[in-house]
Amino acid sequence: MRERTLVGKVPVDIPEVIPPRSLVILRAADEKTPDWKKDVGRKFRVGYYNRRDGLDCVWLVNEKGEYEQTTDRLSLLRYFSIEKLSRERDYYGESRPTLRPLRPARQKA
Repeated sequence: MRERTLVGKVPVDIPEVIPPRSLVILRAADEKTPDWKKDVGRKFRVGYYNRRDGLDCVWLVNEKGEYEQTTDRLSLLRYFSIEKLSRERDYYGESRPTLRPLRPARQKA
């Protein structure tokens, strides 16, 4: 049975490897992740994977486009919600440009 999550209001299957460029929001922190408490609500993108680290080492890219920290798939699914699941298939980003800073959200009129 495949894992599922809501992306927005749409239920989707969660792939074995969370695609790079996916947008996630830190939703929770606990005694196992005390350093994350101050970051609850922050948005990150999943960065491109590194062959040395493997596909279970998920790089979190901050608002500035900097590879800030890592987590694993299980922790990502436990503590983050997926806001946008990317369709990126090049997990290592070998033929892709680097991730740029996030654009500020547009204000609704």
